[in-house]
Parts: sequence; C-alpha cells; structure tokens
Amino acid sequence: MKDDLISERSSNLDDEKLLNKRKNERFAYILGMFTQALWALNGVQIKTFRTYFPDCYSDNSAMFWRMSIVAFLGYIICKYKNVHIQSHSEILHLKWFLLRNATSFIFIFCWIKMYSYFRVSTISVVCGTGPLVIIILSVILIGEKFYMRYIVGVLLCIIGSSVIIFNDKNPQAKTQILNDNVFVGICYAISNISLYSLSIVGQKVITKDGMDVDLQNFYFGIYNSVPSLIVYIFSGEIFSLNIYYCLFVGTNGLIFYLANYLTIICLRNIAVSKFQPITYLGIVFTFILSAIILGEPIFFTDLIGAAIIIGFQYYNFIYPPGRAVNLENIKESNIKEENSN
Repeated sequence: MKDDLISERSSNLDDEKLLNKRKNERFAYILGMFTQALWALNGVQIKTFRTYFPDCYSDNSAMFWRMSIVAFLGYIICKYKNVHIQSHSEILHLKWFLLRNATSFIFIFCWIKMYSYFRVSTISVVCGTGPLVIIILSVILIGEKFYMRYIVGVLLCIIGSSVIIFNDKNPQAKTQILNDNVFVGICYAISNISLYSLSIVGQKVITKDGMDVDLQNFYFGIYNSVPSLIVYIFSGEIFSLNIYYCLFVGTNGLIFYLANYLTIICLRNIAVSKFQPITYLGIVFTFILSAIILGEPIFFTDLIGAAIIIGFQYYNFIYPPGRAVNLENIKESNIKEENSN
C-alpha cells in the first residue's frame, strides 16, 4: 500500500513536470515569434545606414557603435542588479563561452557585409539553412532529443523560403545599389551560417550553466566592439562622431540587445532543436518590413512561401512532439485521482 502511494505521488509529480514543461515551451514559442520580429527590424535597419548616412557609414563603424551600446547596457544593468561579472577563470564550459563570443565578431561582420550583395528578404532565405545545421549540432554536441519532425519542418521552411526568391526578378530597392559579385556574397553567407550555428549551441550551453542574461550580453558586446574598434583604427577610416549617425546606429544596438536578451530567455525554456523552426518567422517579418521601409518588391511567390512557413509554425505550436504521450499521462493521472476519491 505504501509503495502504491509513493508510486502515485511520483506519477503526479511527473505529470506536473510535463504540464510545466509544456507551459514553458508555449511561452517560449509566443515570445520567440515576437523576438523574430525584432531580429527582422534589426536587419532592415542595418540596410538603411548607408542610405541615410552615406558620408559616415562603414561596416566597421556600424559594428563598433551598435555593439558598444550592447556592452554598455549589459554593464549598467549588471551593476544595477548586483550581478557578479565573472572573470574568465570562473566561467563553466569556457571553451563554449569563447566559441560563442570570440567567433561572434566574424559572423556578425559577415552578416552585415551580406547586405551589400542581396536584398534583405533574400538574406533571410540564405540564412534559412542555419537552423538545420543548428538542430544537427545540438543533437550531436549537447545531446538534445532528436525529432524527425523538426528536420521535416526545417526542410519545409527552406522550401517556403526558397519560393520567396524564385521570383526575385527585381532585387533592387529604389534606394539601394547592390554589388554584382554574388559569389563573394555567398562566401560571406556560408561563413555566417557556420559560425552562427556553433555560436547558438554555445549560447545554449552557457545559458544552461546559469550565466545571467545581461552578463551574456555584456560579454557579447565586448567581444564585438573591441575588435571592430581595432579594425576601425587600423583601416584608416575616418572616425565619424556625427551625433545623428551615432544615435541611429545606437538604436540598432538597443534593438539587438532586446532581441538577443529575449532569445536567451527562449533558450532557457525550450530546446535549441525545438526553437529553430520558429526562427523562420523572421523571414516573413523581414520581407514585410523591407517592403514597407525600403520599398523592396513583394511578389505572389512571397505570399506562398510565407504561407508554408506560417502553416508549419501553427501546426508545430498546436501539435507539439510528444503531445499525445503527455495527454495520455495526464489522463491516467486524472483517472487515478478520481479512483482515490
């Protein structure tokens, strides 16, 4: 009898954990949708730097000012919250921490460079292969549970993303001039995808270690702003102190900080492999914002691609993997409770 009571309590606790896990994942899904809108806005805004400030803009200056804001905000918030700023010797999984931060300057630089070669929505599609790489790496490197539906889902999203660029007959926005060397642009894209994928897995590891979100942003800002300043100085570029340019790029840093902050919150509540399909909503938000803000064209194929992506997100949200098993466990728990009464 005593064993039966212990078993029943254990079962109830398991059911409660399943319910809490499902609740946290639903929260991460909804928050992830908003986060993708912020990432889309962040990318579209970068495209406007050169247009609005042709005499001040350079890739290095944009990197420096936006990431300096991230580092500054992270430091101020950590001090306000009395968060201990860990030295490198105190950080668990230091290799993953360095991989996350030391490679970030390169992949963000490649990301910014891509805007000189492709329209904004096309960049989102090119980077759309990244989640597939991240899912595979998260399973191999950190042992996350593998679900075939996520591979299928990512492939569906890649198809939907590809449909968006099939009819890309007029990639130039009215105010944008793109470089013709597409091969160089693709090289930047491949470098970005490879390093970004490893960085996201590293971010998941240090998040599981319990590193404060604002502390992560502080280090992320430092590891990007310092190298960009060094490159900025040695490149011989004129260090622009145009107040309007600095403020405009600074707002991009604010958006980046918030988007990265919310992404880390999402990764606390959901596996990397489960979160990655949500990132395809960024493609939908991007081509909508790029059309509104930059005047880039929207084709009927864009709408078809968006429908495929949104359709999978809806299915994945309503019918998550393991849902049937979870519901069966909850049903059995309810039956036990009724019998005990």
